[in-house]
Parts: sequence; structure tokens; C-alpha cells
Amino acid sequence: MADSLGISEAQLLGLFLASVFWGMLLITFVHAMQCFLWDIERGELKSASKLNWPMLIVALLLMTISTLDLSLGLMHCIEAFILYNGPGGSDARFTGLTDWVNIVRTCCMASGKAISDGVLVYRCWVVCNHSKAVVVLPVLLWLGGCSMSIFIVYLEASAGNPKVVLTDGMSKITSGITVGWTLSLVNNIITTGIIIYRIWRVDKANVLYGIQGQDSTLQGNHRFFTRKNRKRTRLQNVIRIVIESGMMYTTIAFMTFITFVVGSNSFYTTSDAELQILSMAFNLIIIRISAHSKPRSSGHSADSQFTPWTYPLHNRISAMNSGTVDTELDFMESDLSEGPTELHLSQMSKQEIR
Repeated sequence: MADSLGISEAQLLGLFLASVFWGMLLITFVHAMQCFLWDIERGELKSASKLNWPMLIVALLLMTISTLDLSLGLMHCIEAFILYNGPGGSDARFTGLTDWVNIVRTCCMASGKAISDGVLVYRCWVVCNHSKAVVVLPVLLWLGGCSMSIFIVYLEASAGNPKVVLTDGMSKITSGITVGWTLSLVNNIITTGIIIYRIWRVDKANVLYGIQGQDSTLQGNHRFFTRKNRKRTRLQNVIRIVIESGMMYTTIAFMTFITFVVGSNSFYTTSDAELQILSMAFNLIIIRISAHSKPRSSGHSADSQFTPWTYPLHNRISAMNSGTVDTELDFMESDLSEGPTELHLSQMSKQEIR
């Protein structure tokens, strides 16, 4: 069945959507850099030793890749519609499968997805207290996706027919892209689900033992999507952040996958937008987790004189089983945005439950 959307129209729409989302990405990137570099408590820039370099580098890489992809898309459109005078017009310019612009843009998409999925697997490993057994499947899915991405780039660079589109059903490339996108989608769903389940278990245990985070009140049933006049716990806010950010990226990735499977040229449009949204979702988690981790100025002065200490998630359950729990906890910013998964507890809040 012929596609009503031409390749030239799809590329123009893709450039428009990518430009819109890149503007949103730029705003979130600047805000994320503020969260990385600015010490809220002291009101000054963080020292180099306090910076979370791995996540900072990831944010910079994703921004660089997204900007490069948008720039190449703009250059490609200028060449196709203005500079190219060969046979076939703009369609011939866009369908040059072995053209270096198309190959580099494929590399941008592949590397962006590999970095984003890798960070998600790392966060799952951190939230689950460095449990290797939990992340075996996500790591295998991630490695499989990376392998398929390399294979796709190789097939595209060595393709014999220089004038085809990816949605035309070229056997090896089509099957490779389908498998790669499937692995990425499944990995995102599984890994995000593990993270949410792990945090939900701790929050449920806190409610069971009468434990709640600072600045939260627990009344009625244990629900975090409620509209009642009560505050959600810190962990419930984190669950909501993870779900919303994960759904934003998973939705556009699923749309891109469907458009490719059905052979629509709108695949080029959604894939251009996907890379920008992928980077934006990463920044939004950093921003929103940091916003919920800002120091509180009042209401806890009695506890402020005591030095807080950290408590790993797996020890949280062990303490409950042994009879020792703590009545006050705080999900730290570092859990999803900066590194080690810890629950922040006050030394004055210990009590024995027999």
C-alpha cells in the first residue's frame, strides 16, 4: 500500500517537531545544569569534588547528540530543497541510504538510545542496592540492543542500493531495526517497573510501620495518585516522577516503532522527535528529583541539630524484620539523579517495634 506521506514531507515535519522539542530540551538542560552545578544549601557553585561527573557527562552527551542530529537534519533539508539539482529532486536526496548524513543520524539515534537505556539500567542497579541478579535481564537486553544498533549501522553503510527508504522493507535492515527497537522498549518497561516496584515496597513498608518522610502526612488509604487534601510522601512523589518521565519517552518510542512496522514514512518524523524527547526525559528526572530534595527552612528545627545518617534500602527491610525501624526517612536526590541509593534518617527518630 502506497504511503500518502512522502519522504520529503516526512523529513520537513520531522525537522519541525525536532526543533520544537529541542527548544524544550534546551530549557530542561539549563535547569539540569543548575541542579548539577549549584549547591542549594550554600548558595554557591559546587566544588569539582562534589560534582556527580558520570551523570553530568551523560547530560552533556545527550544534549550534544540531540543538537548534532537536529543540525544534520536542517543541513539535509537545505541541501535537498535548495542546493540539490540532480534527478529525482528532494526525494532522491533523502533516500540516499548510504549518504553520510543518514548514516551519522542513525549513529546519533543509536548512541542516544544506548546511553539512555544504559543509565536506566544503572539506576535500577542502584535502587536495588547493587543487586546483580536483578539487572541480569536488563543488561542482556541492553547489550542486545547495542549489538543490533551496530549491526544496523553496518548494514546501512554497506547497502548496495543507494536510493531506498528504511520503511520499504529491506530484509536485513528492516528486521534489525525491528529487533533493536523491541529490545529497547522491553528493557525500558521492565527496568522502569523494577524501579517503581522497589520504591513502592519501601513506601508501603513505611506506611505499615508508621514511618513517613518529612513534609508529608499519611491519612486514609495508601495511594499516590489521590486528589484528596493531603500531601504525598517523598517516595510517592518519586514514583510519580519515574512513571511520568518513563511514559513520556516510552510513548514516543512505541509510536516510532509502530510507524516503522506498518511501513509509514512518518517513522522519520517520530524518530526525529524521539531523540529530543529521550534527552528531555533524562533532564526532567534530575530536575524534579532535585526539586523534591530542596532543604526545608522550617518545621524541623528540632531535628536539625542532629547529624543525619544514611541507611541502604536492603537494610531497611532487614531492620524491620529484626524489630528496629525508624520513624522518619527522606528519599535523597542521589537515588535517581546522582548515585548511591540511600534513605536519609534522623538519629533521634529510632524506636523499637516488637
